[in-house]
Amino acid sequence: MKKFRLWAVLAAALAVRLAHLYFSRLDPFFEPALLDPAYYHEWALRLLRSGLSREGVFYGLPLYPLFLSAVYAVSSGSFVLVKVLQAALGVVTVFLVYKTGEELHSERAGLAGAAFAAVYGPLFFHEQLLIPEAIGAPLYAAAFYLSLRLDAQPAGSGARARPVAAGVLTGLAALTKAGILFFAWFFAGYLALRKRSGRGAMLFILAFGAVLAPVTAHNVFRGKDFVWLTSHGGFNFYIGNNPSAEGVFKAPEGTGSNVEYQIRDAKAVAEREAGRGLKPSEVSRHWRAKANRFIADQPFAFLKLLARKFALFFDAREISDVDDYQFAKGFNPFLRLPWPTFALLGPLFFLGLWIGRRETRHRAVLVAWTGLYVFAVLLFFVNARYRLPVLSAVFPVAGIALVRIVDRARDRRWDRIAVYGLGLIAGAALVQMQLVGTDHSRDWVNAGDVFLKKGDPERAIPFYKKALEVRPDSAKAHLALGIANTRLGRHEEAFEQYRRAVELDPGSSEAHNNIGLCYDTRGRIDEAERHFLRALEIHPGNAQAHNNLGMVYAKSGRLEEAIGEFQKSLDLNPASPSACSNLAIMYYKLDRREEAIALWRRALEIDPNFGEAKKALRMLE
Repeated sequence: MKKFRLWAVLAAALAVRLAHLYFSRLDPFFEPALLDPAYYHEWALRLLRSGLSREGVFYGLPLYPLFLSAVYAVSSGSFVLVKVLQAALGVVTVFLVYKTGEELHSERAGLAGAAFAAVYGPLFFHEQLLIPEAIGAPLYAAAFYLSLRLDAQPAGSGARARPVAAGVLTGLAALTKAGILFFAWFFAGYLALRKRSGRGAMLFILAFGAVLAPVTAHNVFRGKDFVWLTSHGGFNFYIGNNPSAEGVFKAPEGTGSNVEYQIRDAKAVAEREAGRGLKPSEVSRHWRAKANRFIADQPFAFLKLLARKFALFFDAREISDVDDYQFAKGFNPFLRLPWPTFALLGPLFFLGLWIGRRETRHRAVLVAWTGLYVFAVLLFFVNARYRLPVLSAVFPVAGIALVRIVDRARDRRWDRIAVYGLGLIAGAALVQMQLVGTDHSRDWVNAGDVFLKKGDPERAIPFYKKALEVRPDSAKAHLALGIANTRLGRHEEAFEQYRRAVELDPGSSEAHNNIGLCYDTRGRIDEAERHFLRALEIHPGNAQAHNNLGMVYAKSGRLEEAIGEFQKSLDLNPASPSACSNLAIMYYKLDRREEAIALWRRALEIDPNFGEAKKALRMLE
């Protein structure tokens, strides 16, 4: 009977995940077109083309793109197969929740936790996104379960396989989400001191280090820079700890919101402030130092921010920077079913911690696993998907609460049920603080951006208009609507949207750049120059604004100044065929023919179909 119940739970978990995959085709974000999913998708394709040997210092942990590239290699780049495999891994997570609950408390608690995990909406929703947490959740669950089994091993035991396996899985989990690092060091010390297993501790930490070592070696020998795992740690630390930080993702001034812009802009800002070129490790240290200065100068503001992040971590709302769970319900009818969320799981987890404070086994490991991971996230910023790795501990503890509630109800212990009810109410109060807004205007803009990226601005426009219905003062929505109208040749409508975007957000470099282009096409060169200069004052790393300012200078006959701007644009974005060609034209006008030809050839290397360069070379050669 026990096996039947478990198999029923696992079958339900698989059915739910496959049904969700089917209906998620209706979601604009089904394909990895934007933000982090697009970044990892493109990274995986790059690995397929060139392998690791062409990669420099890693910006992001590499295990997930390696997983993607392996799947793409055998499926002709099918991201749908990736989603199917991630659904299967989700079932593995459910099974591991069962085993963990069994180890922590009882078979019934494990089954209750697994049943909750099988139908937990945010879990099966995020498992279908191309994000590292999709494989990180089962790896974290496996690492946690093996850590518990290792803790159950008799003190002084000489068994070797279990600490090695736990170390390997902990290392693999760290290569999807580094929040487990604190626990790894704690657990090694715990094994050595509490369990009197020096050999076990050594085997665990050696296996853990052996998994991470190739990443460090790659960064040192291929990237020519000493970076332990990834070079984005310092920048992310600053995002979470600065005077304007809100506890969730908010791009610092002068930097973009997607990963490619962050890589470029974080480096450009750091180098400008440092007054010299910087290696990736130095860029990371620069941002970390800025965050540390904020913490040192404003300790009370930092502590207040830390408390806010703690509340946000346990907020019932799924605070997302990719596809939003609540937003997706508008496109996916399967998600509109009443699936349990953290609004229920959170209070049950807190109640389970209290109820099982004496009878739960491995309490030290459970508290360290959960507490150290939460602390690691709070050092940076909070995100819905960052909560997924710790769910392998949350579900079983919630299962303990469910089992106890059922038992007390059967015994008609209504006094205890009343106490549990008060505990659930207190937990609900914590998870329902709602410290961030929920208007989804950003999500509507992102949905429109998907179609804009696909070259279909007409389909993008309704999404941008919906964003403005939700939030009329959204500068991003006005800007995006202007871009869509520009691509459709509706220049007057575009100009009005850019003008409104500048009014609402005078600090938007992109809005100033785009309205500058409008003035340029109208022949109002002075106005165009003013806006391009303002765009660069706000964001000196705006490669497009440098290029456009160069065009204005060229039209005004200021060729040397134009060359300077085109060169800056090319330095910031070496993959721009337009900047190459524009700089080539300037050199050609100054009779620097060979340099011009070299730049046009470079433009064609970047884009073999770049017509302007083809035409120029045909004329010259």
